[in-house]
Amino acid sequence: MADAQVSTAELQGLDLFAGQPEADLRDLAAAARRRRLSDREVLATRGERSTAVAWVVSGRVTLSVEHEGRAVLVMTLGPGDMLGWSMLREDPTALTTARASGPTEIIEVPADRLEEALTNCTPTARVLVRRIIGIAASDLDATRMQLLRLGREGVITAG
Repeated sequence: MADAQVSTAELQGLDLFAGQPEADLRDLAAAARRRRLSDREVLATRGERSTAVAWVVSGRVTLSVEHEGRAVLVMTLGPGDMLGWSMLREDPTALTTARASGPTEIIEVPADRLEEALTNCTPTARVLVRRIIGIAASDLDATRMQLLRLGREGVITAG
């Protein structure tokens, strides 16, 4: 499917933009695109420059890193989850490799357009900045929990 337009109402349905005025989201909606991804299609590769922030509409996206020659799962994202918040850093490179797990639909917003919305000092911008920081903190906590689970998998005890 070719990229499809996204409405302001669809953006308002995402946690980041919930409750924000339609007028404040028009430019972002105009720049946003809906994409359908096939199983195992790569959205971002760790270390490469990325230019978009995305939300999973349906399906799943796995985030992984290579370690000692093997892929290590960092996180699995599902409907409503945001990925790519790290593109708003000074060095906008992907921290993980993001890959569709089965047929997946996403909404993408160019990172530079989201950054414009965040820096215009409106009440909406302040709310969005706080929410992105909350998403980042939540993702870091989920990653910590995943790593703790991985640590327990390798423990062997005598019986």
